[in-house]
Amino acid sequence: MSDKFSQFIRERQYLQNVSAATVEWYKHSLKWLRTDNPSEQELKDAVMRMREKGLKASGCNSAIRAINAYLKWSGCPHRVSYLKEEQRVLPTFTLSDIKRLLSYRPKPSNFYQRRLHLLILVLLDTGCRIDEVLSLRASDCDLDNLLFTVTGKGRKQRF
Repeated sequence: MSDKFSQFIRERQYLQNVSAATVEWYKHSLKWLRTDNPSEQELKDAVMRMREKGLKASGCNSAIRAINAYLKWSGCPHRVSYLKEEQRVLPTFTLSDIKRLLSYRPKPSNFYQRRLHLLILVLLDTGCRIDEVLSLRASDCDLDNLLFTVTGKGRKQRF
């Protein structure tokens, strides 16, 4: 990795306080660039290499976001255009699916079934991400006010 790439990542890490996962994302994304001052053709070649390696448009766009952030930071006049992504409507639970989940009663003696049932109910009730719920601690739960303090992506906390 070039000194310029390293400097960009260090500034993001220490001046903008990005998470360790974001630092890794920058490192991974910038590997597609062969030089720290790419031409327009080199940027196009990078996107074509991504596609040839089997990356979907959404994966390419993720790397392009990081590359464009670097290009802006470095003062480069070029930008990489985003690829058109397939718009998909994600399937949701039907009312009967939710009723079935709510009506399920685990055996009182089976700790793992009870825990899974509680996890599903919390996910349905709050709309939280699975990792947010799995990282909850007793101190994050205010049962008197029926509130959880959840730490989400980007270390953002919400109730």
